[in-house]
Amino acid sequence: MLTFSSFKARVLGLALLVTAATSATTAMAQNITLRVGDQRGNARAVMEAAGVLQNLPYTVEWSEFPNAAPLLEALRADAIDAGSVGDAPLTFAAAAGLQAKAIFATSYEGNAIIVTKASPYKTIADLKGKRIAVVKGSSGHNLLLQVLAKAGLAPDAVTPAFLAPSEATLALTQGSVDAVVTWEPYVSFATLKSGARILVDGKSYPAVSYFVASDKAIKSKKDALKDFVARNARARSWGQTNAEPYSKLIAKLVGIPEDVALAKQGREGHAPLKIDEHILHLQQATIDLYATSGLIPKRLEASQLIDASFNP
Repeated sequence: MLTFSSFKARVLGLALLVTAATSATTAMAQNITLRVGDQRGNARAVMEAAGVLQNLPYTVEWSEFPNAAPLLEALRADAIDAGSVGDAPLTFAAAAGLQAKAIFATSYEGNAIIVTKASPYKTIADLKGKRIAVVKGSSGHNLLLQVLAKAGLAPDAVTPAFLAPSEATLALTQGSVDAVVTWEPYVSFATLKSGARILVDGKSYPAVSYFVASDKAIKSKKDALKDFVARNARARSWGQTNAEPYSKLIAKLVGIPEDVALAKQGREGHAPLKIDEHILHLQQATIDLYATSGLIPKRLEASQLIDASFNP
C-alpha cells in the first residue's frame, strides 16, 4: 500500500527547478494562443506571482471555472486547450469519452471531509447512514471512497448529496447535510469563517493534480504547451517557499480573504512531480477505485490518460 511518506518522497526538489524552455521550442510557439482553464486561481495565481508569465512567445487566454467538471466539459467542447484538474475528475471525464492527456503533475493535499464544529461526529464510521455532500466524480468523491474503504465500509454506507462546492458548504451550515467532502479554498473558508472542523484530512490520502491538454491541442500546440509546462513547474517550485506573496495574489485574483488564501496555499501542497511509473500507479489506483465503485462503466489503463513526454 502506498503511504503518505512514500508519496512525499517522490516529490521533486532541485530537479524541477527548471529553466525556461529551449529557444527552439519557444520559437516554434510563435503566433499561438493557448486557451487555459483554471480553478479558483490555481495555476494562474502562482505563475503570475512567480513572474513566469512575462515575455511569453505565445498568447495565453485564461478562463476561470468553479471546479473541474465544467472545465473538463469546456475541454471536451474545444472551448479551451488545457486546464488544471485532479486525477479523479480526469478519470471520470476520460471514462465518458474525453480525448485529453495529463501532461504535468503536482502533489495535492487540499481535500478534506468537514463537519460543523458542534456536530457529534468523530470518525467516518459515525457518518454511517448520514447525508454527505460531494461533487460526483470529483477528487472529493475519490477521498470519500478511499476513507470508507479504509474503515471497512461500503460506498453505500453513506448517502451522497451531489452538490456544487459552494452549495455544499451552505447546506452544511443550514443542516441539510451532515458532512461535506470538498477541497481548497472551500475547506479553509469553512474552517476559518464558518466554524467548520476537519473530520478527515486529505493529507493522509495522496492525490495528484494535473495540467491536462486536449489531444487536439497536444498535436497542434505542443511547443507552446511544453513551454507553458516548464514555466508552470518553475512557478510551483517557487510557490513552495514563497507562501505569503503567492497567497496575496490568490486572494486578489479569486476574491477571498487573505487568511483563507494563505491557509489554502499551505494545505494544498502542489509540489511539482515527475510523471513516471509512480504517477501511473497512483492514477491506476484511482481508476480501479472508480470502476469497482461503479462510478465509471469500465476499467481504463492509466497510460491512456497520461503523456510523459512533457516532463520539464
